[in-house]
Amino acid sequence: MNEAVFNKLAEPTMKIKSTPETEDSLNIKYTATVGQPQCENAKFITRNVNVFYADNQAIHDVSLDIGAHEVIALIGPSGCGKSTYLRCLNRMNDTIDICKVEGQILLDNENIYTKKQDPVLLRARVGMVFQKPNPFPKSIYDNVAYGPRIHGLTKNKSELDDLVEESLIKAGLFQEVKDRLQAPGTGLSGGQQQRLCIARTIAIQPEVILMDEPASALDPIATAKIEELINELKENFTIVIVTHSMQQAARVSQRTAYFHMGRLIEVGDTDQIFTNPSHDLTEKYITGRFG
Repeated sequence: MNEAVFNKLAEPTMKIKSTPETEDSLNIKYTATVGQPQCENAKFITRNVNVFYADNQAIHDVSLDIGAHEVIALIGPSGCGKSTYLRCLNRMNDTIDICKVEGQILLDNENIYTKKQDPVLLRARVGMVFQKPNPFPKSIYDNVAYGPRIHGLTKNKSELDDLVEESLIKAGLFQEVKDRLQAPGTGLSGGQQQRLCIARTIAIQPEVILMDEPASALDPIATAKIEELINELKENFTIVIVTHSMQQAARVSQRTAYFHMGRLIEVGDTDQIFTNPSHDLTEKYITGRFG
């Protein structure tokens, strides 16, 4: 499915005022995405994706591959479309009546936007962890067991117990909660609640995990645990993370995609993006000139 040659790359034309720069102070002529939007062994292939909220276009002609068993970070200023793009990957935008998605989004070379695709089954393959921890008002055990029960992933209580324990171990939470699995999940600390939500996601055995700013509401210690967990999970899952923290993107991802005002500006190896970006807009964002 990968084309031999992507669009010819070009630099934008921009006019910069002498006052401190904002997005509105940049008169930008957009061109093709710079860098390497395609990759080997792609899990997701997205081509010419456009997203509209009623008459407002939030995503403009985005084409990007997401490799299997990689962590790719989506970065950019607030409102640039990175979370909207993320939600396209498991059809969470379907829950918004005025939202319309155009283009091709393929998971393992199959179009996820066909009528025969059940969004519930898709979300079992492509799990999601949200910005704010959202444990169910149930016990720690039942939070993790909920998905496997409704999807029929286990045959008996013993198998379910093993799956709950395995998921909590993978989420780095089991040792902290093993003696209180029947306690309410909502009684955990913020960082523990977020790891419980990750365990809940892992329990349904997805192939891809989408993370929408998973550590933005957490303290530095809890954030470090989430980042350590992401590094461990990439061995078994493809991970797409939206983050406002460029330091976090640099620590956890192998590839980084920079979005600006609904357009995919540059994609490349994370080290290259943060040390030698090819596009003016990328450089201005990572050096704090705007954002």
